[in-house]
Amino acid sequence: MKNLFRAAAIGIASTALVAGGASVATAAPSAPAVASTAVTTSGDVSIAVAPYPIDYKSKIRIQKRGSKLTFRLTARYRDDAGTPVGIRRATIQVLKGSKWKTLKNVKLNGNGGGTYKTRSSKKRKYRMLIKPTALYQGGNTRSVKI
Repeated sequence: MKNLFRAAAIGIASTALVAGGASVATAAPSAPAVASTAVTTSGDVSIAVAPYPIDYKSKIRIQKRGSKLTFRLTARYRDDAGTPVGIRRATIQVLKGSKWKTLKNVKLNGNGGGTYKTRSSKKRKYRMLIKPTALYQGGNTRSVKI
């Protein structure tokens, strides 16, 4: 049912772009979850963003006891009615050197919440990354050093 609503929202957005006199190109059908829409007008190419930004309450919380780390994630966006809707996947990243590396891809519950536990005795910076889809814009949180 959710996929039906998402497909309808994407269809309405692309119809509005075509009705406005712009030509529309979408990504290959083999990757519908990462479909982006490119709008070409008089030689300029711009990328149309997904309709929903990430909610400002999306965050990562880290608790450390000894060498045990517990990550608590909250990832949501707000729909047209203003109600928070949970995102189903998020990535925990760790800063190693000058590059962000993926520590764990976490499946989240229907409310966009999830936990992950690991052990580490080093002080490092961590952040949560939400990959963009056709429905929401994605983004990342501030880094937390623990």
